[in-house]
Amino acid sequence: MATAPAPSTSAGTTAISGIECVTLGVRDLPAALLLCTDVLGLRVESDTRASVSLLASWRLAPTADVRLVELSADGYAFGRLRLAQFPPEAGHPTRLDHGPGAPDLPTDIGPKALDLYVANPLAATLDALVARGWPARHAPVRFHIRDTETEEVMLSGPDGVPVLLMVGHRHPRRAQRVVPGAGRTSEVATVSVVTADLAATRRFYVEGLGLAADGVDDTMEGEDARCVCRLFGVPEDTRVQLVLFRDPSQPSGKVLAVHFVGLPGRTLQHPMRPGNVGMALFSSRCHDLDALRARLERHWAQEERPIMHAALGDGRPARVMLVRGPNGELFEFIERS
Repeated sequence: MATAPAPSTSAGTTAISGIECVTLGVRDLPAALLLCTDVLGLRVESDTRASVSLLASWRLAPTADVRLVELSADGYAFGRLRLAQFPPEAGHPTRLDHGPGAPDLPTDIGPKALDLYVANPLAATLDALVARGWPARHAPVRFHIRDTETEEVMLSGPDGVPVLLMVGHRHPRRAQRVVPGAGRTSEVATVSVVTADLAATRRFYVEGLGLAADGVDDTMEGEDARCVCRLFGVPEDTRVQLVLFRDPSQPSGKVLAVHFVGLPGRTLQHPMRPGNVGMALFSSRCHDLDALRARLERHWAQEERPIMHAALGDGRPARVMLVRGPNGELFEFIERS
């Protein structure tokens, strides 16, 4: 990953960076890579094999041959995609919640979608992706959240992973780094996560990780709420609460918590983990893993892996720690040597 500013761990500031990279398990890496470069306009930053030490931190067999291709939007260090060709026998989908026989429900608790900005008109990028086999789940919807105006549509991306395209007709600079050029998309601006417990989610992200909860903290109402329900595939009379968590220094790599009030939420059948198809891992930078672990012990007790030494894709040594959040989201926190 490219060098990024180290987050502070002092009180009242972020303990981690925004999400630098989303690892996406795919069954056909060459096909996914071609689409990401030719249609989304992303740039290949590295094409490597996972090291034995990294496989150990992920609890995969040391003999596994895992190809990792990291892509960026014009070299930007946040919101990158890391396509992973995991061993086929490990390939359960993290979320498959659309279409006949889908094992998961749209309301199931866990990671929901990758959100990418596209150029206006939205239909141009939408049509290009539909033509390449990413079906749209509904017609585009346009709605307001506070003083923002947005147009969005949900697609089924590689291996059914939900991908949300959005045009920021009126979005603040802190939320949108750039307006993509025609025929291109942004980096992963936001990952959405369905939650059944907003209080626990807020405690994890704000008190545990030190991220800010600002910009969006609303219960949707009226026609705007109905649009959001269509977007997420839930009944249109559902009350929806949204809370955005972010690193104040970065407009991308944010987490949007989505709570469907009154709807029962099951956990996903296959929570995030390296080896899954679809969203497998969220990676963020941490300046001091020991301080972060102590902070999480005070506010959250879901450490998934001990701190381990690992060689990452660029060959540089690092320490990594995997932590599972309250909604099954799995974070890989990285401390560079």
